[in-house]
Amino acid sequence: MFAPIVLALSLAGLPSPLPSPLPVPRRACTTGDTTTLVVAATTDVHGHVRGWDDYADREDPARGLSRVATIVDSLRRAAPGRVVLVDAGDLLQGTPFAYVAARVSRDRRNPIVAAMNAMRYDAAAIGNHEFNYGVPYLDSAIAQARFPFLAANARFTAGARRPGTPAYRARTVVERSGVRVAIVGATTPGSNAWDAANLAAAHLRIDDIVPAVAREVRAARASGADVVVVLLHSGLDEPSSYDTVTTEHASENVAARVAREVPAIDVLVYGHSHKENAGATIGHTFVVQPKNWATSVADVTLPLTCGAGVWHPGTPTARLIPAKGHSESHAIVALTQRAHEATVRYATSPVATTPDTWRADSARLADVPLTDFILAVEQRAANADIASTAAFDTAAHFGPGPVTVAQVAKLYPYDNTLRAVRISGTQLRDYLEYSSRYYKVTPDGSAVVDTSVAGYNFDVVSGVDFAYDLARPIGQRVVALAFHGRVVAPTDSFTLALNNYRQTGGGGYAMLRGARVVYDRQQEIRQLLIDELRRRHTIRQSDYFVKNWSILPPRETR
Repeated sequence: MFAPIVLALSLAGLPSPLPSPLPVPRRACTTGDTTTLVVAATTDVHGHVRGWDDYADREDPARGLSRVATIVDSLRRAAPGRVVLVDAGDLLQGTPFAYVAARVSRDRRNPIVAAMNAMRYDAAAIGNHEFNYGVPYLDSAIAQARFPFLAANARFTAGARRPGTPAYRARTVVERSGVRVAIVGATTPGSNAWDAANLAAAHLRIDDIVPAVAREVRAARASGADVVVVLLHSGLDEPSSYDTVTTEHASENVAARVAREVPAIDVLVYGHSHKENAGATIGHTFVVQPKNWATSVADVTLPLTCGAGVWHPGTPTARLIPAKGHSESHAIVALTQRAHEATVRYATSPVATTPDTWRADSARLADVPLTDFILAVEQRAANADIASTAAFDTAAHFGPGPVTVAQVAKLYPYDNTLRAVRISGTQLRDYLEYSSRYYKVTPDGSAVVDTSVAGYNFDVVSGVDFAYDLARPIGQRVVALAFHGRVVAPTDSFTLALNNYRQTGGGGYAMLRGARVVYDRQQEIRQLLIDELRRRHTIRQSDYFVKNWSILPPRETR
């Protein structure tokens, strides 16, 4: 086992919160003058710094900050002194490269931040995944950054030295060719649910985005900003993946609301949902979303005209520039070479061997051994009656031959920890019914995937036997639900092993709300899988596979 790096103290122990910037002295422009401002933006980079696929151990020609750097250099040559470079959050987690930096390397220098420093980012919003490795790790990254991490809606709570005060910078100001640009950032309140333990340890809370951004935009304009750019780690208007009605957690995806309800925003860059938006106007605000994993760069051009000594923004235009087709920046490659080599050594190291071929390509259609491997490890570690997991990546596979860390990371790409809760038979049935919404039936009777439901929100459950009858409506699809050969009754009680994201209601599994946590040792599930492989040395499908669920085709059940 590699020892984790030693991290800095949490911001909760600092004597005072980080201040917002002071007003920028107004410089009058000359009436009739014109200029253009270029806002270059990324979002949801998730550790994709190099143009390299850590899972396949080969070049990735379609993404990476190293390719983004080449694009930004080109934009700066075309508009010297007029480019603002920003990111909308989720930088520090998501790849073996990011994991090695956080959990394996003894080098305290953060290679993701180092690359962004070299690229001269002006600001980044804090994303929910920034909290995954604990607030001290985020604090360490912020301390190394030569640009501010922004979260206007994050504050300290009771137990901190100054409860109620801002935890992070809310905004910053940069100047480009005499134009004062205020940048405001905010992050999704979903972290209150998904990373509750990490936030609680640092006495942090994430409030509603909309009023926090409105307050900071007003302050920015009052301080003399000519242009206001807002960075939101929040989707456009999708439903929240958690319960916002009976919990105190504000909505997850509110970029469209901010655009409509907060006046005086010129450009709003949003992320979190891993989608793309090449530019649209909502209300009076221009919104844009580049593709996640540093796959594209948003290039927003904002014309300005001077009138009465004040710059007046015109109508923005935008395009998304794909990283594919651009060479990697030699400077970023050289800067991150040591971290890259450490990642390759870690990711390609074998942890076991298998004589079988394990595939996840049908894991959302049928019970498969690769999913059962995850479930068996969870169930045993938590000593639970039943277990659940999603099939996160249907391209994951093992063998025949050596099984590497990278293959395990592809099978389980998230840094979730294992928990177990006590649930009733009713909750179990509701859990399975909710999962079945992943399928819908067409008018001709065929079962198809409902593309509005993310694949990682379809859960597979082991330890009980059941089938999905897709001829029935959602809420009545689970049939033949039994535990150890006995029909499950509503009042039955079970311990369910699952990840921390799902335990907190992530993905909309509200039926788990209030379920008592009976196991939580803060163990990362991916590491538990690696430990299991190292312990067994050789694994076979027969060691884990137990067929316990199936899907009944609609035409056969009508």
